[in-house]
Amino acid sequence: MQKFKKKLSYKGETVEYNLTLRDNQRSFRIRNDNDKIEVSAPSHSSEWEIELFIYKYIEKFIKMLNLRKQYIKFAIGNPGFVKIFDKEVAVKFTDAVESKNDLVFKLYPELEDTVKHMYKKLALLYSGEFKKRVDHWKAIMQLDFKNLSIKEMKRKWGVCYPQKSKIVLNIRLLHYPIECLDSVIIHELAHLVYPNHSKDFKYYVLKFCPKYKTYNELLKV
Repeated sequence: MQKFKKKLSYKGETVEYNLTLRDNQRSFRIRNDNDKIEVSAPSHSSEWEIELFIYKYIEKFIKMLNLRKQYIKFAIGNPGFVKIFDKEVAVKFTDAVESKNDLVFKLYPELEDTVKHMYKKLALLYSGEFKKRVDHWKAIMQLDFKNLSIKEMKRKWGVCYPQKSKIVLNIRLLHYPIECLDSVIIHELAHLVYPNHSKDFKYYVLKFCPKYKTYNELLKV
């Protein structure tokens, strides 16, 4: 496997993407990963083949990334902010030791570390709010499970492990309207009944969340 950072030109703009070449891959793939364009291709692919594939999807990805920039979820600085259930809440970032009980976050030399620790603290601060919504829907759907975990996840909003009686929710849901959190909770609770994505599963989700598709689209922003 080989990895490269690449660029191409589109309508006068330079577009950056990460390219992964794999010996055992047979087709081209493209996806958005944390606001970065990730492309993978068979190792024998030529550069023009890869770029031709990217151009088929590039406009869609640029529109999505530009839309995401309009809906920034947090700003690191002083003053800074974090969106809490779709409302900007003032926060502070500092080099000093952070308090455990308020919206003051520690600055680390690497941005990635600052963000990672910010989400860890947000998960501690708002786990009670998540649990309230989970308990609300457990009562309505007449379902139960033993273990709830709140943490940052890169690619999933929630995960259900029916055999372990466990559900994991992504703390990043905190940034969106509370209806989006509810839709993910309903989705994961539904897996306790249907451990798949069958038609019955989808009908069951829509029974409790008729606007599920609307909230699912919003979570793509």
